[in-house]
Amino acid sequence: MNKNLKKVIAIALTVSAFGAVIPGTSFGLISTKAYAASGDLTSVKLKTSDGSTIKTYDEDDYKSKNEVDDDKLEDNGIYYAKTSSDTIKVTTKGVSSSHVRIFKSKSNSAKGIKISSSIDLSKDSTTTLIIRTYDDDPGTVKYSDDSYTSQYTIKVKCTATSSNDDEDDENDDVYLKSLSLSDGNISFSKNTSSYNVYVAESVNKISIAAKPDCDSDEYDDYTVRIDGSKVDEDDKFKKTVSLDKGNNEIKITVEDDDDNKRTYTLDITRGNTNNNNTNNNETAAIIKANQWVLVNGQWQYNDTLGKPVKNMWENNYYLNYDGNMATGWKYINENWYYLGYDGAMKKGWQFINGSWYYLDKQGKMLTGWFRDINGKYYYLYTSSGAMAHNTIINGYKVGSDGAWIS
Repeated sequence: MNKNLKKVIAIALTVSAFGAVIPGTSFGLISTKAYAASGDLTSVKLKTSDGSTIKTYDEDDYKSKNEVDDDKLEDNGIYYAKTSSDTIKVTTKGVSSSHVRIFKSKSNSAKGIKISSSIDLSKDSTTTLIIRTYDDDPGTVKYSDDSYTSQYTIKVKCTATSSNDDEDDENDDVYLKSLSLSDGNISFSKNTSSYNVYVAESVNKISIAAKPDCDSDEYDDYTVRIDGSKVDEDDKFKKTVSLDKGNNEIKITVEDDDDNKRTYTLDITRGNTNNNNTNNNETAAIIKANQWVLVNGQWQYNDTLGKPVKNMWENNYYLNYDGNMATGWKYINENWYYLGYDGAMKKGWQFINGSWYYLDKQGKMLTGWFRDINGKYYYLYTSSGAMAHNTIINGYKVGSDGAWIS
């Protein structure tokens, strides 16, 4: 039976029963109580760790015109929020807090979190919170249990980034939407701030176009500079820059009205990369194609032109912005990976610096509750990915081996 229909029937029966014995002058009070007991929340608020209220919207553009008051959220509605805090709390009204549970996953085995608990958000990512109410205290309840009375979904974008992220982690909310060049190849990602570009020696100037990541009616709220010169919508956010032979460093900055600023760097090489200062190892690396080469004690991988691959994967290895093979923890496209001392991407359980971590089949570090191939549940801290052990997580005890003790 439809949950809303159940509510209507329950209210109707309550009103009918009391109407037979209560005078008409008191009927309004009885009707009000019946509505309040329906299971709908009269207020839903998200708060940061310092108690500040996080605004809620009905569109994921976070514009003020789409802001939703905390007492206007509706059953089965989907809403959006954004915060720089990686720990939040949810407060509600209209239903006893003991009758409310919050889920961070739609996995059938996901367990509900009590309303009083702090909620860790995945940094630089969006966490979907499902808030459910129940007729009674549900105790330990899983997402697969559909006995709830009402449900509210809030997708919370956390703009905080890990302190280990070396890619401009101070201003996460301002980006370029696109970056294009008249010559040379570039694979643009708004989260990648440095690029190496090669052009022919005959190219003595290059046209650069850089648009801010916003709607066209918001262009006036952003300032874009290419090589120190301001560009705007009138010149299509383009500028032509002269190139010297050899290396040219060009910086593009984007800044919003709140003084958030991000810098992108183009390292453009015009002509032959060889010069008189190139040592024998570097020369060998340039002329060897499609193979690993050792340059100044660092492993690099050369492409079909004999140039080092940069800022991308080569099978299970990642090449940094300088072309050197990455090792250790690496944050790539909003996911953490662990690369061994040999550079190979690790998978499964890994014991690193005194803590256990779990990396999935794609090498991505997992966080939160997860079930391994043996059917055991483990909790991996959302702030670090490390496995919890000998502790209690939101009311659930995990043992010395990290497994949940049911």
